[in-house]
Amino acid sequence: MASEEAGEVIYLDPNSRFEIRLIPESGYAEAAEVLAPATGEGTTEAALARIRQFADEGKIAVYGGVLSGELVAAYLLKRDGMANEVALIAVSFEQRKRGIGRLLLKDALHRSGKRPLTAETDEEGLGFYKACGFKLVGRRKQPSGVFRYRVGWHAPGARFKGGTTGATEGRQEVGPARSTAEES
Repeated sequence: MASEEAGEVIYLDPNSRFEIRLIPESGYAEAAEVLAPATGEGTTEAALARIRQFADEGKIAVYGGVLSGELVAAYLLKRDGMANEVALIAVSFEQRKRGIGRLLLKDALHRSGKRPLTAETDEEGLGFYKACGFKLVGRRKQPSGVFRYRVGWHAPGARFKGGTTGATEGRQEVGPARSTAEES
């Protein structure tokens, strides 16, 4: 899915020197350590299993956020039909609340291009996605009684009003998507 060379710097924030890099297969274990809290199980093994499952299907790219030479954040970008999905995203506990998660989502939006970008999250992560400009598109109750939420960001271009009824009426053109990360 990714066309960049593994390990090559593909984003650099000039202020903080924060880099986003494509993680090669040899770095999946390190990325899994960062992504572990984002799995339901909370383990490195669960994160590595998810990475390998999607990698075997050939549908993912793993991106890592590097600060001062240390991997402090990561996300999985998965092709999901006509959309892209952030399958997992996490920032190390020590680096949270510094805008790194927003930078990762901004990067994912950029990579998604005109494809919609979606994610599934729990109650704890819902506020983060909404603060970054994602909209709630679905809610599902798990057998455990816990709710999972589907959020999405529509690609720039034509959007339709009216949901499932009258979807082709009132077509309007909108400008490029703006991330709230750009505003802060």
